[in-house]
Amino acid sequence: MESNDVSMTFWEHLEELRRRLILIAIVLGFFIIICLSFSKPIERVIKFPLETSFKLLLADTLDSLFENEGTLIGYFSLSLRAGSSKIQAELFKVGPIQGIMAYLKIGLTAGFLLASPFVIYQLWAFIFPALTIREKKYALPLFIVIVIFFIIGATFAYFLVTPVVLEFSAKLFPELPNRWDLDNYISFITKLILGFGIAFELPIVMAFLARIGIVDWRGFSSKQRHALLGIAVLSAILTPADPWSMLLMAIPLFLLYQLGIFFAFLMEKEAEI
Repeated sequence: MESNDVSMTFWEHLEELRRRLILIAIVLGFFIIICLSFSKPIERVIKFPLETSFKLLLADTLDSLFENEGTLIGYFSLSLRAGSSKIQAELFKVGPIQGIMAYLKIGLTAGFLLASPFVIYQLWAFIFPALTIREKKYALPLFIVIVIFFIIGATFAYFLVTPVVLEFSAKLFPELPNRWDLDNYISFITKLILGFGIAFELPIVMAFLARIGIVDWRGFSSKQRHALLGIAVLSAILTPADPWSMLLMAIPLFLLYQLGIFFAFLMEKEAEI
């Protein structure tokens, strides 16, 4: 981690910020160009939830982790495979411009995601020298926990929520063909993944509020009914607003709320030491 022990003037801080922003712009541009040049692998990543049944994915995971032949897990895996089916849906483009816009959206989004570690590092390196010794002690672990929880949320959305929601949607009104607009499909996937990544930061926010003394763990525990209502509203905002995806976000969020109560308890105990 970069350090700067010499006191800097306002203009020197401004110059350092300008330099870091230029570096960020160069790296972002590089990764965006790379992603636009190799859009096919990214396209396969985008279409993966559409072409993969969650039941089949779970069965493959069980087969790779356990010796399933002749076991209870093996029978469970076979039953999952028997009940799985590929989503019968077709993506289509409305006019030539939508194809171009979808191509750019995929490339830009993937480029930002790949460049994000460098971007976060540059912002972190700019802010870190201004922290106190006590703040620096907690800054790095907090940063790591935030990143881990975001990745868990995004992964949960990509591998579990998205295939389940798509399969559920495809089976509604079976007499109608599933022809889904490409731009809406990409927006749906992106919003769902980012929404879950952000929502999974709930325990961190609760721990922070407890650490600065706004709400203690007992306060969080006594407000669980209000929290459940707030989680329902948050799920409606962060998901594409269909009942199934809202439910798949609300249940993990309520479990994360319980984890947040525990984190808040730990923060208060640490502050008492």
